[in-house]
Amino acid sequence: MHRADDLAEKLTPLLGAYLARQRWYGGHEPPAGVHVLVFDIRGDDPVIAWLLVDALDEAGEVTGTYQVVLGGRPLEADEEFLRGKERVTVGPIDGWVFYDALVDPELALHVLDRVAPDLEATVARPLVVEQTNSSVVYDERLILKLFRQLHREPNADVEITHALNERGFPHVVPQHAELKLDDVDLAVVREYLRGSTDAWQLAHTSLRGLLGWPGEVPERAGGDFAPEAVALGEMTARLHLALADIYGTRPAEVQAWLEGFRAQLARLREIRVERDGEEITAADLVDTATIEQTFDDLCEVQDAGVVTRIHGDLHLGQLLLGDAGWFLLDFEGEPARPVAERVAPASPLRDVAGLVRSLQYAARTSLRERGRDIDPELIATSEAWETRAADAVWHGYQSVPGIEDLLPPDRADRESLLAAFQLDKAVYEIIYELAHRPDWVEIPVSAINRMLATRT
Repeated sequence: MHRADDLAEKLTPLLGAYLARQRWYGGHEPPAGVHVLVFDIRGDDPVIAWLLVDALDEAGEVTGTYQVVLGGRPLEADEEFLRGKERVTVGPIDGWVFYDALVDPELALHVLDRVAPDLEATVARPLVVEQTNSSVVYDERLILKLFRQLHREPNADVEITHALNERGFPHVVPQHAELKLDDVDLAVVREYLRGSTDAWQLAHTSLRGLLGWPGEVPERAGGDFAPEAVALGEMTARLHLALADIYGTRPAEVQAWLEGFRAQLARLREIRVERDGEEITAADLVDTATIEQTFDDLCEVQDAGVVTRIHGDLHLGQLLLGDAGWFLLDFEGEPARPVAERVAPASPLRDVAGLVRSLQYAARTSLRERGRDIDPELIATSEAWETRAADAVWHGYQSVPGIEDLLPPDRADRESLLAAFQLDKAVYEIIYELAHRPDWVEIPVSAINRMLATRT
């Protein structure tokens, strides 16, 4: 039987390297130290250890608080589910191996029982895709999300989904159970939309069909995405009307946007990332001075509309098409932004801009799938798809009755702010990609260069 204090002491030196390997870790380098705040261990063989840990910098300051749930089995067990899972393995201690408990189907059932003791399940299927949180599907009818980086503020995903459920908004999934420690959200269990498809997959299916016929116009190709894009725009508008009804609105303050954008550019300028043996900085990628001036120019509008709570990180991967229609997921906001920025009321146009930026990602990644088989005609075809889909989203959004009350009254001002928020989003994407997917950084860089070229 493992003693909690002894095991915690032996695990602590291994946790820094473990955190640094996880997509949900908020730093660029391993923490200088780790301090265990909460440690709870249960079971005998296997064991499950529940930890809340602070990551520390060189000065001993806390850079983030994380939830770590570990399983432990004897080294000789050689479990099939651990093969190829080195990234989520902490390491051996006293003849036992410790690892992320959510990849263990048996222990994942214990996690569900702790989060939602009134819900029963027999089969757990961990979702192994890298995300900023971790999820497990149970009996193909429930999905548990374990929040990894924790904050004292209410988790916006739990809060907003609950509020929309209470209001009867039909485009969010039912929320069945929540786990908190004091006021900190640790996990949530929701209905799982079996057989659903996300908009990212649908967009890629459309693009694959189109790119097989270079030079073809998107509306004549099989699998035209524009009708779905119109529906996504309409649903986004209905979301904003519901959130405005729940949380209220207030007049937008353009000066706050300018200050927030400058703060984001400052974060971008501070980044130093090594790629292929060379250090990359923002100056190597984009002209930040021109970007700042362009954003300022785009924000020169007579009436900026209102601000309210928004989704905050709307993209094609957050939109699921199920038997009952489209559903929205994940209201936590952009993980690379400070929490205060994520939950602050914002222009609804930020969500529209996020969705439009996601269309460029779909177009560019579809080209990347073709490897070296890319020529100017294919690029033009993918950009035509992107333009048509973006226009369809914008048309669907503006067609919903009542949405004009949340937007600038002048259509030219709407277009200008939408462009500003696309620029803001692309800068955020550079920060995110340099931290997590450096090979993808050319996608937002190319978008920014294209935006700047159209302004000169």
